[in-house]
Amino acid sequence: MDQSLNQILEIVANDHFQGVNARNLHKALKVGRDFSTWIKSRLKGANFIEEQDFIIVQELRSPKLGSANNKRSLMARPQKINEYILSIDTAKHICLMEKNEIGQAIRQHFINAERALKQYAPKVHRNTLQATMQRLASIDHNHEMTEALQKHLIRQGKQPQAHHFINEQNLLNSLVIGGNFKSWKAEKGIKGNARDYFNDEQLAVLVELEKVNTALLEIDIDYTARKKQLIALVQRLQQDKQ
Repeated sequence: MDQSLNQILEIVANDHFQGVNARNLHKALKVGRDFSTWIKSRLKGANFIEEQDFIIVQELRSPKLGSANNKRSLMARPQKINEYILSIDTAKHICLMEKNEIGQAIRQHFINAERALKQYAPKVHRNTLQATMQRLASIDHNHEMTEALQKHLIRQGKQPQAHHFINEQNLLNSLVIGGNFKSWKAEKGIKGNARDYFNDEQLAVLVELEKVNTALLEIDIDYTARKKQLIALVQRLQQDKQ
């Protein structure tokens, strides 16, 4: 693997979210389309979720200078540029979607890294694998729940808005932690995707909530009634644990 690939595989951290810079990945994959069009189509096409599978960071950059005689270039204001930070799983998935040699090389890199971790740190590997499986399960059911919510809103004659999905996520997250979700995040200083900080038990509860909530949305149960049933579900799960 050449140096350019090693560079793009460097993990970057931003507000407790770790991942790969999508712009670097785009360059290494030698994608024919412009970056903005490409990344938006890939993220939308695979139903990736912001703050879970990727984050968007705005950076200020100075515009490229024109000719030496173009004095206006020197007066131009910095421009806001969207940078996409992809989780490792998201980056691997996008690499496979490209179906080219570089994408396969990156995929193999991750396979080798996982193999080395399993060989030299088996306990860490087992713990990481268990957490990853729980996290992937929650992501799958979250996708299903998001689609169910969107269809539910449309059937109710409502235009799906960002706050609808945020409120739904906050409801489930609050039930998982047993308190006010926003306060919980503030206390722990979490700015990225808080679900990355859930333990295995909390992720298991989240999966059950997402499955039941999806079923309720599909039969058009309203928010208040769904909330009541989800609270009852959490109480039953807690009783079963005792």
